[in-house]
Amino acid sequence: MIKVIASDMDGTLLNSKIRVDEESVKAIELARSKGLHFVLCTGRMYDDAMGLIHKANLYAPAICMNGAEIRDEHGNILLQHVLDKTLAKKTYKLLTELGMYTEFFTDIGPITVDKARGKKFMVDMHKEMFPNEDAEAIIEQVEERFESKDVHEINDAERIFNNDEIKILKFISFSPDKEVLKKASKALNVSDELSITSSFSNNIEITHREAQKGISLQYYVEKLGVNLSETFAIGDNMNDLSMLKMAGYSVAMGNAEPQVKKTAKYETTTNDEHGVAEAIYQMLKTND
Repeated sequence: MIKVIASDMDGTLLNSKIRVDEESVKAIELARSKGLHFVLCTGRMYDDAMGLIHKANLYAPAICMNGAEIRDEHGNILLQHVLDKTLAKKTYKLLTELGMYTEFFTDIGPITVDKARGKKFMVDMHKEMFPNEDAEAIIEQVEERFESKDVHEINDAERIFNNDEIKILKFISFSPDKEVLKKASKALNVSDELSITSSFSNNIEITHREAQKGISLQYYVEKLGVNLSETFAIGDNMNDLSMLKMAGYSVAMGNAEPQVKKTAKYETTTNDEHGVAEAIYQMLKTND
């Protein structure tokens, strides 16, 4: 019997307008009324994730930054997996040498060393990837991203590495060039101290080796007295694979990457077709 529902956000709980639809909220609340526990499993930082779900009047504990941090329903930190600063410095150097745009996800929020370059990089990257999209709309989306996430600017990366009060929990690094992304992943995968994954086709995400959604989900549900075999997990991208492999009931979104669909036991509709709600309703039919 399923006792815990764990949902990814981007491409899953969030539709293409970056919103949680009303049908998904209704399904989650129905599951909760039947005694099931709901937890977010996202690559996003906590404040960013909460800002989005609170707009839908939804509240939940969260496994954030691909498992680098776990927070309870009150926002209290239950666990953090922090990157070693020496290793983080080497990682950042490699990403920079490859010409990628990189942000630090830290305990004080997201940090960039050059906000203007970051905005230009993302605008240019979006134009290259989506040439038919309106240029002004792309600029607005990029500006909104930096403002909504409250991205801090610290011009000298050494200040981040040398400040013991700043904890680095994750890097997210972007490139429109898939060969560059492959090269970065291959180079970083030689370290057994890191976990390398992605949440979209234009990025890679780097965390501590223990900071994976599956590992952190296991930690979280066991604290509740629940086994992973009693856990429902749903996602769409590569950073969801670890939890989909470990959960007893795994679902891929209709818009999921092919490898995600191959890994999950079930498939639902897309994130613009209430896929999370459909999957929850289907699971509840077999769970009674």
